[in-house]
Amino acid sequence: MDNNKILTVAIYVRVSTEEQMKHGYSIQAQKESLIKYCKEKKYKVYDIYADEGKSARSKLKQRTEMCRLLEDVKDKKINRIVFIKLDRWFRNIADYYKVQEILDKYHVDWETTQEDYNTTTSSGRLNLNIRLSIAQDEADRTADRIRFTFDNMIKNKRAIQGSHCMPLGYIVEGVGKEKHVVKDKEKEHIVKDMFEHFANYNSIRGTLLYLNNKYQLHLCYDSVRHYFKNELYTGKYKNIIDYCEPYITYDEFLENQKRINCNVKVNAERYDYIFSGLMRCNKCGYKLSGFTHKSKTYKNHAYRCNRAYNSKSCTNISPIIESNLEKYLINNFLLLYNKHVSEETIIEKENTKKRISNEQINKKLDRLTDLYVDGRITREKYNTEYDKYKSMLVEEKQVEIKPIKKKIKSLVNAKALDIYNQLDNKSKHAFWLTYIDYIERDEHKNYIVHFK
Repeated sequence: MDNNKILTVAIYVRVSTEEQMKHGYSIQAQKESLIKYCKEKKYKVYDIYADEGKSARSKLKQRTEMCRLLEDVKDKKINRIVFIKLDRWFRNIADYYKVQEILDKYHVDWETTQEDYNTTTSSGRLNLNIRLSIAQDEADRTADRIRFTFDNMIKNKRAIQGSHCMPLGYIVEGVGKEKHVVKDKEKEHIVKDMFEHFANYNSIRGTLLYLNNKYQLHLCYDSVRHYFKNELYTGKYKNIIDYCEPYITYDEFLENQKRINCNVKVNAERYDYIFSGLMRCNKCGYKLSGFTHKSKTYKNHAYRCNRAYNSKSCTNISPIIESNLEKYLINNFLLLYNKHVSEETIIEKENTKKRISNEQINKKLDRLTDLYVDGRITREKYNTEYDKYKSMLVEEKQVEIKPIKKKIKSLVNAKALDIYNQLDNKSKHAFWLTYIDYIERDEHKNYIVHFK
């Protein structure tokens, strides 16, 4: 690498929750130290990547800032990575070499500010492996100690987590050795109501809607399902039977599991929704989900916003019937698509005119400069004409000219729609996916089709 070239570097900092409490490490202290180091070295800092509360033994995908850093490495945005010590980077030999392989591929090196490593020699690489092995062993021993401590705390019925990790109806009270899981008196009646409703109606989704409506909660389906599968409500945790005060008996818990498993349809008939992934909510912008609405007399396939039905975070509760939408598209698709192609062709022609016009103005500016250099016009005349042409050029550049995406320009004819009627649902979905980006329905129940 050219010694005179200013290096663009990434600053990487990491601290686990335990390290910050035990050793006083902090993200801010690491940042300040590394920024000062880079200034002294005259490095150009591209960005700072901080994994807070992450262990060096965490899986790569769990270290989100590390993943973002590697993406920037692949995009060739940086030349070097700077961190204070090797254990901030990795304590796992296998993961270290996975990342190092990426760095080598894109010619990115690294350096530490508080340690000295030389990976260009065999002895230097051996030293690195030894240091990584020691760090990994220390991390393993620490993990074993923490596991032993947690097991001992659980045996003594002490809480190992905070209230924010507790399921609905439980909180953590006390400090130190007196820290225990107890019932949340403010929400105890909600939990009892939840189990009673499920016992009576045998429906997780029905219980979810009941809780959200009655108690103005914003629970989701997965949360409620996890509540029913959580042994803690029986007072049992990690094989400790009387860990905390129960809400239900263990027999009731097992009965709930049978009900949940019975509600899962095994080898049920699968329905392929024709507009899957193409429907969007006009209120919140989220994709609509397909569902089947059944009664004794009819069965409709439709689409709805789950944010409105589950968490009540959207107000769009009006479902879209699939057969109605399909009928509308078949009757209007040729007209809508032809109009879309015509409008895009006009835009493309206008953009072409703008590009040609700009080229003409640039040529006039070049000729104007030649006239002034040859002494055929005065400085005053040159300035006046130059400002006039330049203003026209700037004015046109303010209009954003987006490149037209390559797409199917051949118009769909009636024969194509005749063939469509013979397709199965998967093929119908592929047909619409070819032309349509997404579909919305406005407040007046008009369909708005956005083409690719």
